[in-house]
Amino acid sequence: MLIDEIWIGFVHNLCVIGGGFFTPFLRTVSFLAEKGWFFLLISFILILSKKTRWIGITIILSIFMSFVLSSLLIKPFVMRLRPYESSKLFQDYWEMAGAFPDTGYSMPSGHTAACASFFISLIITCKKKYKSIIIRISIIFTFLMILSRTYLMHHYLTDCIVSIFLSIITSYFAKIIVKMIYKFCKSYEDIGLFNFILNFDLIKKNK
Repeated sequence: MLIDEIWIGFVHNLCVIGGGFFTPFLRTVSFLAEKGWFFLLISFILILSKKTRWIGITIILSIFMSFVLSSLLIKPFVMRLRPYESSKLFQDYWEMAGAFPDTGYSMPSGHTAACASFFISLIITCKKKYKSIIIRISIIFTFLMILSRTYLMHHYLTDCIVSIFLSIITSYFAKIIVKMIYKFCKSYEDIGLFNFILNFDLIKKNK
């Protein structure tokens, strides 16, 4: 697609102008979303507090659903090759960017899906007073994730755009499901297990 070719030309020029200067930084950004570990870690920390437990659960569920949709369903169906596998020119760009290999197909981007699922879930579940700052951070971080995945020639721009749309869907579905689970637990709060799920607060106890 034309938009993919234009964007790849842009990130390649960034690589040429920077002389590889941006490579270590963008590799680090990409690493943060490897298997979604960084976002999952933050989510598990959120679960430890009663006040943020349902936010953390929503994020984890959204990331899980985006993983199933992107890596287990769409990628094997579309079977789009990664840019560095699709042409000799893009392979040359990939080698100049560091020639870091990856596995699986290109469409959609699992790294971008994990990142977008985290931030979208956070935005739609956090308190209003935090939304503006989280939106700003999410725009910056998601842009950097897209930049890193395309700069390293692991994905096309359209792979990342599709991932964001998938993450919007999974985040809202996750929020609905978690709300239903919360209401169910609340209805049976007198039962030990559900009381524990609702009220356990490791953060508060350690204060």
